[in-house]
Amino acid sequence: MFQVERHAWLIEKARDAGRLDVTACSTELGVTVETIRRDLNDLEEKNLLRRVHGGAIPVEGSTFEFNLKTRQEQFVEEKRRIAYGALEFITDAETLFWDEGYTPQLAAEVWQPTHKATVVTNALQTASILAAKKNVEVIFLGGRVRSITMATSDAWAIRQLSELVIDQAVIGTNGISLKNGCTTPSATVSATKTAAMKASHSSILLVLSNRFGSDSFVKFADVSDFTVAITDNDLQENTFNTFTNAGLKIKRV
Repeated sequence: MFQVERHAWLIEKARDAGRLDVTACSTELGVTVETIRRDLNDLEEKNLLRRVHGGAIPVEGSTFEFNLKTRQEQFVEEKRRIAYGALEFITDAETLFWDEGYTPQLAAEVWQPTHKATVVTNALQTASILAAKKNVEVIFLGGRVRSITMATSDAWAIRQLSELVIDQAVIGTNGISLKNGCTTPSATVSATKTAAMKASHSSILLVLSNRFGSDSFVKFADVSDFTVAITDNDLQENTFNTFTNAGLKIKRV
């Protein structure tokens, strides 16, 4: 098997399984462990995989995105810190849009409003979590449910959002860069996020540190469109300074 074929196999295997084990891959491909390690290093340099102890995990790219199950298994501690950090900024809003994704879902789990609030969301599991809370009324955006995230994102959802005026939007992203702003792999998801932010007076961004400096396929917002971005404290100082100098307020947790 040529190197390019191994690389393609490793990427597909990682995306299917959620993780690669160096020893298992070397056995399955019939090559040495050192060869697999070199391949994984090459793929990490191209931002196609991320090295972890004993192997690698996939990286979301321009058109590839993790399903909800995989999102619930990766960087859980960092996502949980971001969720708690968001509570400082989700305060007295009476109407909110709550985005799809696992980090926003965790924020919904820990949010305990002491005032009556109405939440608009397109995420099935988040809607279920919020509907069980005291003081919260949930409006679920209709339309076709995307199986990969268990959320609606299409013309029906966008049409509903166009008729609403919302205090605050809680938004996630697949990529964020100064040149291209916030991006996702799906055009319909991006359009839904854009519509939600347009309907909202302010928006906060929940984003893992490893998303900074990366781009996905479709832009939905500029970095200046957010009141604040909450991320984990693994964000490197030079990246923090670059984005804050560009006008993005960042809270590291």
